[in-house]
Amino acid sequence: MESANIDHMDVNSANHGSCNLEHQCTTNSTDEPGNVPEITQPSDAKVDNPPEKHDNEAVDTSTSEQLDPYFYLKRSEFTSEIFKIEVRNLPKFFGFGQFKKRLTNTLNLKPKKMKSPYAGMAFVTFSCEEDRAAALEALDGHMWKGKALTAKKANPAADPLVKSRQTLEDGEPSSKKIRLDNVEDSQDSEMTIPERIRKAVTPLWDVPYEDQLKNKQSDMIDVLKKLAKQLERNCDDLDSWLRNQRKQFDGLCCELQPIQPSPATEHYRNKCEFTAGRGETQSRSVGFRLGSYKDGSCTVGPPSECSNLPQSMKDVVKSFDDFLQKSSCDIYNAETQTGNWRQLTVRTCRGKDVMALVGFHPQDLSEGTINKEKQSLNEYYSTGPGKDVGVTSLYFQLQKGRAVGGGDEYPLEHLHGEKYIHEDLLGMRFRISPDAFFQINTAAAEVLYRTVSVWSGVTTDTTVLDVCCGTGTIGLTMAKHVHKVIGVEMVEQAIEDAKVNAQINGLTNVEFHCGKAEDVVPDLMSRLYGKDVVAVVDPPRAGLHPRVIQTLRKCANVRRLVYVSCNPQMATNNFMDLMRPRSKRLKGDPFKPVKAVPVDLFPSTKHCELVILFEREAPSGKE
Repeated sequence: MESANIDHMDVNSANHGSCNLEHQCTTNSTDEPGNVPEITQPSDAKVDNPPEKHDNEAVDTSTSEQLDPYFYLKRSEFTSEIFKIEVRNLPKFFGFGQFKKRLTNTLNLKPKKMKSPYAGMAFVTFSCEEDRAAALEALDGHMWKGKALTAKKANPAADPLVKSRQTLEDGEPSSKKIRLDNVEDSQDSEMTIPERIRKAVTPLWDVPYEDQLKNKQSDMIDVLKKLAKQLERNCDDLDSWLRNQRKQFDGLCCELQPIQPSPATEHYRNKCEFTAGRGETQSRSVGFRLGSYKDGSCTVGPPSECSNLPQSMKDVVKSFDDFLQKSSCDIYNAETQTGNWRQLTVRTCRGKDVMALVGFHPQDLSEGTINKEKQSLNEYYSTGPGKDVGVTSLYFQLQKGRAVGGGDEYPLEHLHGEKYIHEDLLGMRFRISPDAFFQINTAAAEVLYRTVSVWSGVTTDTTVLDVCCGTGTIGLTMAKHVHKVIGVEMVEQAIEDAKVNAQINGLTNVEFHCGKAEDVVPDLMSRLYGKDVVAVVDPPRAGLHPRVIQTLRKCANVRRLVYVSCNPQMATNNFMDLMRPRSKRLKGDPFKPVKAVPVDLFPSTKHCELVILFEREAPSGKE
């Protein structure tokens, strides 16, 4: 399941598989010093982008700015780091949602951001001194869960990029760099930038695929063993059942079937986001970052050696790189918050459709100048040199925030070609919008969806509740075999796609609801009482909201639940809540895991999906 688009590819996170965050090739890099100073371009800022300047050299800055990790505080841009507090003696167990609710609803405070570097304390930033003063007065001595909180002013965080630069200037490499020097530098120094990108994005590229599968199977064995240990500690009522399960399945809480491999091990990614930045020689470049801003790196390298990307995608990246070399507008600089061109998203399919979405920071450019840049981009891909790469759908988006996906984007603007691309999957056709979720490995997604369908045990009397349904792919592939499919998804455009996809495939027994699952599912459950309901959940990395689990538990006629997890370690709380005994919070009968199977959607990386079938006894009546 996908959330909003993400900015700035960081190859240190590039291999993380996720059904939510576009799997291994996107990450939420916010380009922020320490606790995220909010540096935004003021309305009166002047950006000098003279048309005659095409040297593509990075803008020089003074030595004091380059080596002062707090220089950003002296600039005129706003940063909430100025108005930060430190809160200590927090309860041992609390969630950020609870903390935020406590601050906003109970204490009527106005927090900007929160960060907890370690247990028992948190940093909180505010938009102005008045809000910070109110927070200090309200929080110092405030009782929460038996704890008396303390609050005091906190110093701003250092800009990590500048701090790293200062460390190198002083000749004192950090311990992190020393570890890298000892282990990898001798190898990496002999690699080209594209080869280093390949190593980070696809770290297992040189490992035989059979060995990759064995390692992933072993990882999932560890997940289920740890889950069994948690059950032993927390669910006394399952002692007898758990002993039998462990004895039967070699220490696991349920059967683990052999991993299902991906039919395609190369060129399988159908979506990826690329950063516009500076290469190793400071020339304009489009590709993946060699590291994160937090770790002191903004260098971008091309994806030419990444075996998981199709050639059609690489061709679009190269063409956009060529376009930027001649553009009168500069690339975006995450450190100084200047420049314009910042991101390229490419979507491909097994046919000939290719979609490109270009992100552009407007700074203080006039509408006429921005329109000129859009026209130049459009002409480049419709009639110019970029025409040869076959972009069939071109979009443009103004992105003002420091992080793409941070809520400061303008609406997508269609420039050229079709508005959508289409993909064929399991004999069906699906329309895909620019920001809608679609599994990034189509061939492996077919393997995944077949497994979900078979394990659901559906009949023509079954209603399928598809939670976090995206463009409706899982539910729609099951629709011909069931009574009804009900999909829930929070991305409005994805719901529109799902409805259109139902029409394209002639399906009339489906309905889709837009909203957060924790808000929508409770109302749906009241309508489904007394029916044979199978729940299929395919949530983001962090798993389902606890309210969704509580609601599914309360619906007694949901006897089977198929959980598709892109990060089983992070979904453990969900698994446990499905299996915990009845309580004031969890009022329905518990589920038990029956079987699990890994499905590899991300060859050459360390990640895979895990499908778990949960079942419970016959309905015991309405809760």
